[in-house]
Amino acid sequence: MKQIKNIILTIILSGSVLIIIFIGDIIAKRVLDLGDPIVYDSHALWGYAPRENRTYKRFDGEIVTINDVGARGEDNWNDNGNNIIFIGDSVTYGGSYIGDNQTFASLSCQTFKDWTCHNLGVNAYGVLNMVARSRYDKRISRAPLRIFTFITEDFDRGLENSDTAHFILREPPNYLSGLWEIMNFIAAKINISPKQFLGKKSDNFDTKILEEAQRLKREFALDILIMELKRLDQIGLEFLLVHSPSISELGNINILKNNPIFNRLFNLYPDKFIFLSDVFDYHYKTGEKKIYRDTIHYEKFGHLLVSNYLSPIIARIIKKDLK
Repeated sequence: MKQIKNIILTIILSGSVLIIIFIGDIIAKRVLDLGDPIVYDSHALWGYAPRENRTYKRFDGEIVTINDVGARGEDNWNDNGNNIIFIGDSVTYGGSYIGDNQTFASLSCQTFKDWTCHNLGVNAYGVLNMVARSRYDKRISRAPLRIFTFITEDFDRGLENSDTAHFILREPPNYLSGLWEIMNFIAAKINISPKQFLGKKSDNFDTKILEEAQRLKREFALDILIMELKRLDQIGLEFLLVHSPSISELGNINILKNNPIFNRLFNLYPDKFIFLSDVFDYHYKTGEKKIYRDTIHYEKFGHLLVSNYLSPIIARIIKKDLK
């Protein structure tokens, strides 16, 4: 009799655990909009990029489409050669909380005939990731115009790889995918191993050495970017440089222009360097509509402001009339 009771108790407990697991998965999918994560491919040169030819349903039902060249957007590569690529980080990518057609990369091209814009913004990209993608990704190599969009911190990042954050490099399972995505996120955040407490834990905290290394890191990223810009010039391809400000940088255009990195770029390419703080300052002060979602990323209105500013500039470069 006792054995039967133990069996029944085991069945009840096992069933309860299974019910809790399935309820957790339902909450992850229906409440948190998880379970259909963006899948990336790692790469030895540019670190990682979204996997080609995928469509995802993400937060609030927004759709994220990755086209045939690993860029965000519904349109595939234009065979007539009229392709414009936006290369940047998560600011350019736009986040999974807005749709494909609401990013400034997509909006900037909506008034052009026979031209296609491709959003190659990727979460956590640094300048070196952007340059490597521009220089070596053969899928996009002949785009006649590329627009590099960066925040100040992108020069500090170095060449980021797929271990940078909770990037997923495999298709999710057919079952319990919502819970699976949560577990991936937690595992990436914890990521504790014995080496972090033994020989791999540095004891050198010399501030001067660390600051000098960071300065050299920025200069190296800048040098690599300038080399790529010179290469594009030599082969007759156009480019724009767009600085996206954080909230703390608004109203400080003189400080931005005196930044050694931006000062050098602006002096080399005064007609091709754009400070978006000039665009945002007035609208942010009036507060008529919300520009930022946080301190760096845009709300939909922010993307619209950027596209309205960039679109006529792009039109002049590609020498095409607006509709």
